[in-house]
Amino acid sequence: MIKSILLLLFFTLTVKSYSQTIQGKVVDEVSGEAIPFVSLMIVGTQITSITNENGDFIIKANSLPVKLKFSHVSYLNGEIEVKSTSDNLIVKLKQAAINLSEVTIDPNRGKNLLKSALEKATKQISDKHYLKAFYRQLTSVNNEPAKIHEIFYDLRWNATKTTGWIAKQTRFAERKNQPAFDLSNQSYFTFSSSGYLTQPNSGTFVTLKTLDKYSVEIERYIEQADQDIAVITCTIKKAGRNQFYANTTFFVGTDDFNIYRVENNILNLPMDLGADASFKYPPIVKTVATFKGGPADVNVLESISTKMYLAISNGEPMRTNDLNAIVSSLLTVYQEDNNLQNESFQNVRRTTNDKNVVESIKYNADFWRNNPIVKQTSLEAKFSQLMEGLNAFGTMVNP
Repeated sequence: MIKSILLLLFFTLTVKSYSQTIQGKVVDEVSGEAIPFVSLMIVGTQITSITNENGDFIIKANSLPVKLKFSHVSYLNGEIEVKSTSDNLIVKLKQAAINLSEVTIDPNRGKNLLKSALEKATKQISDKHYLKAFYRQLTSVNNEPAKIHEIFYDLRWNATKTTGWIAKQTRFAERKNQPAFDLSNQSYFTFSSSGYLTQPNSGTFVTLKTLDKYSVEIERYIEQADQDIAVITCTIKKAGRNQFYANTTFFVGTDDFNIYRVENNILNLPMDLGADASFKYPPIVKTVATFKGGPADVNVLESISTKMYLAISNGEPMRTNDLNAIVSSLLTVYQEDNNLQNESFQNVRRTTNDKNVVESIKYNADFWRNNPIVKQTSLEAKFSQLMEGLNAFGTMVNP
Protein backbone atom coordinates (compact mmCIF):
# COMPACT_ATOMS: atom_id res chain seq x y z
CA MET A 1 0.00 0.00 0.00
CA ILE A 2 1.22 3.46 -0.82
CA LYS A 3 1.92 5.44 2.32
CA SER A 4 0.96 9.03 1.92
CA ILE A 5 3.04 11.94 3.12
CA LEU A 6 0.27 13.88 4.76
CA LEU A 7 0.19 17.61 4.65
CA LEU A 8 0.84 18.98 8.09
CA LEU A 9 0.42 22.70 8.32
CA PHE A 10 -0.28 25.26 11.00
CA PHE A 11 -0.86 28.99 11.07
CA THR A 12 -0.97 31.88 13.50
CA LEU A 13 -1.12 35.60 12.94
CA THR A 14 0.62 37.00 16.02
CA VAL A 15 4.18 38.21 15.61
CA LYS A 16 5.15 39.14 19.15
CA SER A 17 8.36 37.69 20.51
CA TYR A 18 6.86 36.48 23.76
CA SER A 19 3.84 34.36 22.94
CA GLN A 20 2.14 31.32 24.39
CA THR A 21 1.97 28.24 22.19
CA ILE A 22 -1.14 26.08 22.27
CA GLN A 23 -0.91 22.78 20.43
CA GLY A 24 -3.44 19.99 20.21
CA LYS A 25 -5.76 17.82 18.22
CA VAL A 26 -9.44 18.06 17.28
CA VAL A 27 -11.38 14.79 17.32
CA ASP A 28 -14.93 13.51 17.01
CA GLU A 29 -16.34 13.21 20.53
CA VAL A 30 -17.90 9.80 19.83
CA SER A 31 -15.47 7.98 17.53
CA GLY A 32 -12.29 9.76 18.63
CA GLU A 33 -11.28 10.11 14.98
CA ALA A 34 -9.32 13.19 13.94
CA ILE A 35 -11.22 15.99 12.19
CA PRO A 36 -9.24 17.67 9.39
CA PHE A 37 -9.65 21.29 8.26
CA VAL A 38 -11.33 22.62 11.39
CA SER A 39 -11.16 26.41 11.63
CA LEU A 40 -10.15 27.87 14.98
CA MET A 41 -9.61 31.34 16.33
CA ILE A 42 -8.76 33.11 19.56
CA VAL A 43 -11.99 34.84 20.55
CA GLY A 44 -11.73 38.61 20.44
CA THR A 45 -8.70 38.63 18.14
CA GLN A 46 -7.83 38.12 14.49
CA ILE A 47 -5.55 35.18 15.35
CA THR A 48 -6.72 32.12 13.41
CA SER A 49 -5.54 28.67 12.48
CA ILE A 50 -6.76 25.48 10.81
CA THR A 51 -6.23 21.83 11.63
CA ASN A 52 -4.23 19.68 9.24
CA GLU A 53 -5.24 16.34 7.74
CA ASN A 54 -4.53 14.63 11.07
CA GLY A 55 -6.66 17.09 13.03
CA ASP A 56 -3.57 18.68 14.60
CA PHE A 57 -3.23 22.39 15.24
CA ILE A 58 -0.85 24.98 16.66
CA ILE A 59 -1.85 28.51 17.56
CA LYS A 60 0.01 31.26 19.44
CA ALA A 61 -1.62 33.60 21.94
CA ASN A 62 -0.17 36.89 23.13
CA SER A 63 -1.11 35.96 26.68
CA LEU A 64 -3.19 33.48 28.65
CA PRO A 65 -5.93 32.65 29.45
CA VAL A 66 -7.74 32.73 26.10
CA LYS A 67 -10.89 31.26 24.62
CA LEU A 68 -10.57 29.17 21.47
CA LYS A 69 -13.51 28.77 19.10
CA PHE A 70 -13.64 25.79 16.72
CA SER A 71 -15.90 25.47 13.68
CA HIS A 72 -16.48 22.89 10.96
CA VAL A 73 -19.37 22.56 8.55
CA SER A 74 -20.22 19.03 9.79
CA TYR A 75 -19.90 19.76 13.52
CA LEU A 76 -21.39 22.04 16.12
CA ASN A 77 -19.17 24.96 17.06
CA GLY A 78 -17.02 24.37 20.10
CA GLU A 79 -15.41 26.79 22.53
CA ILE A 80 -12.88 26.10 25.28
CA GLU A 81 -10.83 28.20 27.69
CA VAL A 82 -7.08 27.62 27.77
CA LYS A 83 -5.30 28.78 30.92
CA SER A 84 -1.81 27.40 30.31
CA THR A 85 0.42 26.40 27.42
CA SER A 86 -0.16 22.90 26.12
CA ASP A 87 1.23 20.57 23.50
CA ASN A 88 -1.35 17.79 23.87
CA LEU A 89 -4.72 19.51 24.14
CA ILE A 90 -7.57 17.27 22.94
CA VAL A 91 -10.64 19.12 21.66
CA LYS A 92 -13.80 17.08 21.12
CA LEU A 93 -16.48 18.32 18.74
CA LYS A 94 -20.02 17.01 18.53
CA GLN A 95 -21.35 16.09 15.13
CA ALA A 96 -24.18 18.28 13.95
CA ALA A 97 -27.48 16.43 13.74
CA ILE A 98 -28.03 14.65 10.45
CA ASN A 99 -31.53 14.86 8.99
CA LEU A 100 -32.36 12.27 6.34
CA SER A 101 -36.14 12.59 6.43
CA GLU A 102 -36.21 15.64 4.15
CA VAL A 103 -34.08 13.97 1.51
CA THR A 104 -36.92 11.91 0.03
CA ILE A 105 -39.53 14.69 -0.02
CA ASP A 106 -38.45 16.23 -3.33
CA PRO A 107 -36.14 14.23 -5.63
CA ASN A 108 -35.21 17.44 -7.48
CA ARG A 109 -34.41 19.39 -4.34
CA GLY A 110 -30.67 18.78 -4.60
CA LYS A 111 -30.40 19.88 -8.20
CA ASN A 112 -32.54 22.96 -7.61
CA LEU A 113 -30.60 23.95 -4.51
CA LEU A 114 -27.23 23.52 -6.20
CA LYS A 115 -28.47 25.44 -9.23
CA SER A 116 -29.51 28.34 -6.98
CA ALA A 117 -26.08 28.32 -5.33
CA LEU A 118 -24.24 28.33 -8.66
CA GLU A 119 -26.49 31.08 -10.02
CA LYS A 120 -25.77 33.20 -6.94
CA ALA A 121 -22.04 32.63 -7.36
CA THR A 122 -22.28 33.61 -11.03
CA LYS A 123 -23.64 37.02 -10.04
CA GLN A 124 -20.54 37.52 -7.87
CA ILE A 125 -18.04 36.31 -10.44
CA SER A 126 -16.56 39.77 -10.98
CA ASP A 127 -15.91 40.33 -7.26
CA LYS A 128 -12.18 40.20 -6.54
CA HIS A 129 -10.73 39.26 -3.17
CA TYR A 130 -7.13 39.85 -2.14
CA LEU A 131 -5.59 37.29 0.15
CA LYS A 132 -2.36 36.44 1.93
CA ALA A 133 -1.69 32.72 1.94
CA PHE A 134 0.89 30.08 2.70
CA TYR A 135 1.51 27.15 0.35
CA ARG A 136 3.25 23.89 1.14
CA GLN A 137 3.83 21.06 -1.31
CA LEU A 138 5.32 17.72 -0.31
CA THR A 139 6.43 15.04 -2.74
CA SER A 140 7.32 11.49 -1.80
CA VAL A 141 8.71 8.89 -4.20
CA ASN A 142 8.55 5.20 -3.32
CA ASN A 143 7.58 6.14 0.24
CA GLU A 144 10.63 8.37 0.73
CA PRO A 145 10.54 12.18 1.15
CA ALA A 146 11.77 13.68 -2.10
CA LYS A 147 10.87 17.37 -2.40
CA ILE A 148 9.33 20.22 -0.46
CA HIS A 149 8.12 23.63 -1.68
CA GLU A 150 7.04 26.40 0.70
CA ILE A 151 5.82 29.74 -0.62
CA PHE A 152 4.17 32.81 0.87
CA TYR A 153 1.79 34.31 -1.67
CA ASP A 154 -0.26 37.42 -2.20
CA LEU A 155 -3.28 36.24 -4.20
CA ARG A 156 -6.14 37.61 -6.26
CA TRP A 157 -9.17 35.32 -6.05
CA ASN A 158 -12.76 35.14 -7.23
CA ALA A 159 -15.47 32.47 -7.12
CA THR A 160 -13.97 30.63 -10.09
CA LYS A 161 -10.37 30.21 -8.91
CA THR A 162 -7.20 32.04 -7.94
CA THR A 163 -6.59 34.40 -10.85
CA GLY A 164 -3.34 36.10 -9.86
CA TRP A 165 -0.34 35.56 -7.60
CA ILE A 166 2.84 37.15 -6.29
CA ALA A 167 5.44 35.00 -4.54
CA LYS A 168 6.80 36.94 -1.55
CA GLN A 169 9.05 34.45 0.26
CA THR A 170 10.02 30.99 -0.91
CA ARG A 171 12.13 27.95 -0.25
CA PHE A 172 12.59 24.59 -1.93
CA ALA A 173 14.56 21.46 -1.22
CA GLU A 174 14.98 18.12 -2.92
CA ARG A 175 16.75 14.92 -2.08
CA LYS A 176 19.71 13.99 -4.23
CA ASN A 177 20.06 10.64 -6.01
CA GLN A 178 16.32 10.05 -6.03
CA PRO A 179 14.40 8.37 -8.88
CA ALA A 180 13.75 10.85 -11.66
CA PHE A 181 10.35 12.44 -11.14
CA ASP A 182 9.15 16.00 -11.42
CA LEU A 183 5.71 17.59 -11.25
CA SER A 184 6.70 21.12 -12.10
CA ASN A 185 3.41 23.04 -11.85
CA GLN A 186 1.37 21.64 -8.97
CA SER A 187 0.56 25.19 -7.86
CA TYR A 188 -1.29 25.74 -11.16
CA PHE A 189 -3.57 22.80 -10.39
CA THR A 190 -4.07 24.03 -6.82
CA PHE A 191 -4.93 27.57 -7.92
CA SER A 192 -7.28 26.28 -10.62
CA SER A 193 -9.14 24.12 -8.08
CA SER A 194 -9.58 26.85 -5.48
CA GLY A 195 -13.01 28.15 -6.52
CA TYR A 196 -16.54 26.79 -6.39
CA LEU A 197 -17.66 28.11 -9.79
CA THR A 198 -15.52 25.98 -12.06
CA GLN A 199 -14.71 27.15 -15.58
CA PRO A 200 -12.72 24.22 -17.01
CA ASN A 201 -10.74 24.51 -20.24
CA SER A 202 -11.16 20.77 -20.72
CA GLY A 203 -12.86 17.85 -19.04
CA THR A 204 -16.32 17.65 -17.51
CA PHE A 205 -16.92 19.39 -14.19
CA VAL A 206 -20.09 20.45 -12.40
CA THR A 207 -21.31 23.77 -13.80
CA LEU A 208 -24.68 25.28 -14.63
CA LYS A 209 -24.21 24.04 -18.20
CA THR A 210 -23.33 20.47 -17.24
CA LEU A 211 -25.82 19.77 -14.42
CA ASP A 212 -27.93 17.53 -16.66
CA LYS A 213 -24.90 15.27 -17.20
CA TYR A 214 -24.83 14.46 -13.48
CA SER A 215 -27.01 12.56 -11.05
CA VAL A 216 -27.53 15.15 -8.32
CA GLU A 217 -28.72 13.98 -4.91
CA ILE A 218 -28.85 15.31 -1.38
CA GLU A 219 -26.92 12.83 0.71
CA ARG A 220 -27.89 14.41 4.03
CA TYR A 221 -28.63 17.65 5.83
CA ILE A 222 -26.33 18.97 8.54
CA GLU A 223 -28.25 20.94 11.16
CA GLN A 224 -26.23 24.00 12.13
CA ALA A 225 -27.43 26.70 14.51
CA ASP A 226 -28.20 29.30 11.85
CA GLN A 227 -29.26 27.06 8.95
CA ASP A 228 -29.11 23.54 7.57
CA ILE A 229 -26.24 22.62 5.27
CA ALA A 230 -27.17 20.31 2.40
CA VAL A 231 -24.52 17.81 1.35
CA ILE A 232 -25.10 17.42 -2.39
CA THR A 233 -23.37 14.69 -4.40
CA CYS A 234 -22.89 14.99 -8.15
CA THR A 235 -22.01 11.77 -10.00
CA ILE A 236 -21.52 11.78 -13.75
CA LYS A 237 -24.18 9.68 -15.51
CA LYS A 238 -22.06 8.36 -18.33
CA ALA A 239 -18.32 8.66 -18.81
CA GLY A 240 -16.08 7.38 -21.55
CA ARG A 241 -13.24 5.01 -20.76
CA ASN A 242 -10.56 7.70 -20.74
CA GLN A 243 -12.77 10.73 -20.19
CA PHE A 244 -11.40 13.51 -17.97
CA TYR A 245 -14.08 14.42 -15.43
CA ALA A 246 -14.85 15.04 -11.78
CA ASN A 247 -17.44 13.73 -9.35
CA THR A 248 -18.11 16.44 -6.79
CA THR A 249 -19.72 16.95 -3.40
CA PHE A 250 -20.97 20.42 -2.48
CA PHE A 251 -21.88 21.67 1.01
CA VAL A 252 -24.56 24.33 0.45
CA GLY A 253 -26.46 26.54 2.90
CA THR A 254 -30.20 25.96 2.51
CA ASP A 255 -31.04 29.56 3.48
CA ASP A 256 -28.19 31.69 2.12
CA PHE A 257 -27.32 29.45 -0.90
CA ASN A 258 -23.63 29.89 -0.15
CA ILE A 259 -21.13 27.11 -0.82
CA TYR A 260 -19.03 26.19 2.20
CA ARG A 261 -17.03 23.20 1.00
CA VAL A 262 -16.26 21.42 -2.29
CA GLU A 263 -14.77 17.93 -2.57
CA ASN A 264 -13.61 16.63 -5.95
CA ASN A 265 -12.64 13.14 -7.08
CA ILE A 266 -10.97 13.72 -10.44
CA LEU A 267 -10.53 10.91 -12.94
CA ASN A 268 -8.20 10.66 -15.93
CA LEU A 269 -6.44 13.96 -15.29
CA PRO A 270 -4.29 14.56 -18.39
CA MET A 271 -0.59 14.66 -17.57
CA ASP A 272 2.53 14.64 -19.74
CA LEU A 273 5.14 11.97 -19.09
CA GLY A 274 8.45 11.21 -20.77
CA ALA A 275 8.60 9.23 -23.99
CA ASP A 276 9.39 5.94 -22.23
CA ALA A 277 7.08 6.45 -19.27
CA SER A 278 3.42 5.59 -18.79
CA PHE A 279 0.90 5.28 -16.00
CA LYS A 280 0.39 1.81 -14.59
CA TYR A 281 -3.12 2.97 -13.74
CA PRO A 282 -4.83 6.37 -14.08
CA PRO A 283 -3.81 9.04 -11.55
CA ILE A 284 -5.93 9.29 -8.41
CA VAL A 285 -6.60 12.95 -7.68
CA LYS A 286 -8.60 14.42 -4.80
CA THR A 287 -9.22 18.02 -3.76
CA VAL A 288 -10.94 19.58 -0.75
CA ALA A 289 -11.64 23.31 -0.70
CA THR A 290 -13.22 25.17 2.21
CA PHE A 291 -14.78 28.62 2.15
CA LYS A 292 -15.80 31.01 4.92
CA GLY A 293 -18.18 33.92 5.11
CA GLY A 294 -17.03 37.51 5.19
CA PRO A 295 -18.50 41.00 5.48
CA ALA A 296 -20.09 40.64 2.04
CA ASP A 297 -22.67 37.99 1.21
CA VAL A 298 -20.12 35.74 -0.43
CA ASN A 299 -17.93 32.94 0.85
CA VAL A 300 -14.20 33.41 0.32
CA LEU A 301 -11.46 30.81 0.00
CA GLU A 302 -10.17 29.51 3.32
CA SER A 303 -8.08 26.53 2.21
CA ILE A 304 -7.53 24.17 -0.71
CA SER A 305 -5.94 20.75 -0.31
CA THR A 306 -4.90 18.61 -3.28
CA LYS A 307 -3.45 15.13 -3.39
CA MET A 308 -2.24 13.09 -6.36
CA TYR A 309 -1.36 9.39 -6.29
CA LEU A 310 0.77 8.46 -9.30
CA ALA A 311 2.01 5.00 -10.32
CA ILE A 312 4.47 5.32 -13.20
CA SER A 313 6.19 2.69 -15.33
CA ASN A 314 9.41 3.52 -17.14
CA GLY A 315 8.53 1.21 -20.02
CA GLU A 316 11.43 -1.20 -19.56
CA PRO A 317 10.59 -4.93 -19.56
CA MET A 318 11.76 -5.58 -15.99
CA ARG A 319 10.31 -2.31 -14.67
CA THR A 320 13.16 -1.99 -12.21
CA ASN A 321 12.74 1.78 -12.09
CA ASP A 322 8.98 1.94 -11.65
CA LEU A 323 7.93 4.45 -9.05
CA ASN A 324 4.99 5.46 -6.91
CA ALA A 325 4.71 9.16 -6.20
CA ILE A 326 2.42 11.12 -3.92
CA VAL A 327 2.20 14.88 -4.39
CA SER A 328 0.27 16.74 -1.69
CA SER A 329 -0.33 20.45 -1.40
CA LEU A 330 -2.17 22.72 0.97
CA LEU A 331 -2.83 26.41 0.40
CA THR A 332 -4.22 28.17 3.46
CA VAL A 333 -5.36 31.77 3.62
CA TYR A 334 -4.33 33.57 6.80
CA GLN A 335 -5.47 37.11 5.96
CA GLU A 336 -7.75 39.01 3.58
CA ASP A 337 -6.16 42.34 2.66
CA ASN A 338 -7.77 44.74 0.20
CA ASN A 339 -4.62 46.87 0.29
CA LEU A 340 -3.13 44.33 -2.13
CA GLN A 341 -5.43 45.33 -4.98
CA ASN A 342 -2.88 47.74 -6.46
CA GLU A 343 -0.14 45.12 -6.69
CA SER A 344 0.98 43.72 -10.05
CA PHE A 345 -0.14 40.09 -10.01
CA GLN A 346 1.16 37.32 -12.23
CA ASN A 347 -1.56 35.51 -14.15
CA VAL A 348 -2.12 31.83 -13.36
CA ARG A 349 -0.63 29.83 -16.23
CA ARG A 350 -0.07 26.16 -16.90
CA THR A 351 3.51 26.91 -17.98
CA THR A 352 4.54 28.26 -14.56
CA ASN A 353 7.38 26.20 -13.08
CA ASP A 354 7.19 26.12 -9.29
CA LYS A 355 10.90 25.56 -8.77
CA ASN A 356 11.75 28.48 -11.05
CA VAL A 357 9.41 30.69 -9.02
CA VAL A 358 11.15 29.65 -5.81
CA GLU A 359 14.61 30.22 -7.22
CA SER A 360 13.67 33.68 -8.50
CA ILE A 361 13.59 34.96 -4.91
CA LYS A 362 16.63 34.99 -2.66
CA TYR A 363 16.32 32.51 0.17
CA ASN A 364 16.00 34.42 3.45
CA ALA A 365 16.94 32.07 6.29
CA ASP A 366 16.10 34.67 8.94
CA PHE A 367 12.56 35.00 7.58
CA TRP A 368 11.91 31.26 7.82
CA ARG A 369 13.57 30.74 11.18
CA ASN A 370 10.85 30.64 13.85
CA ASN A 371 8.33 32.26 11.52
CA PRO A 372 5.02 32.37 13.44
CA ILE A 373 2.98 31.57 10.32
CA VAL A 374 4.77 28.30 9.56
CA LYS A 375 4.21 25.51 12.05
CA GLN A 376 5.03 21.83 11.79
CA THR A 377 4.26 18.62 13.60
CA SER A 378 6.90 15.98 14.20
CA LEU A 379 6.37 14.20 10.86
CA GLU A 380 6.65 17.37 8.82
CA ALA A 381 9.56 18.59 10.92
CA LYS A 382 11.39 15.35 10.14
CA PHE A 383 10.78 15.99 6.45
CA SER A 384 12.30 19.47 6.69
CA GLN A 385 15.10 18.34 9.00
CA LEU A 386 16.05 15.67 6.49
CA MET A 387 16.32 18.31 3.79
CA GLU A 388 18.26 20.65 6.05
CA GLY A 389 20.59 17.82 7.01
CA LEU A 390 21.37 17.36 3.33
CA ASN A 391 21.93 21.13 3.01
CA ALA A 392 19.18 21.03 0.42
CA PHE A 393 17.80 24.43 1.40
CA GLY A 394 21.12 25.92 0.38
CA THR A 395 20.12 25.72 -3.28
CA MET A 396 18.34 29.09 -3.17
CA VAL A 397 19.81 31.72 -5.45
CA ASN A 398 19.47 35.41 -6.16
CA PRO A 399 17.12 36.41 -9.00
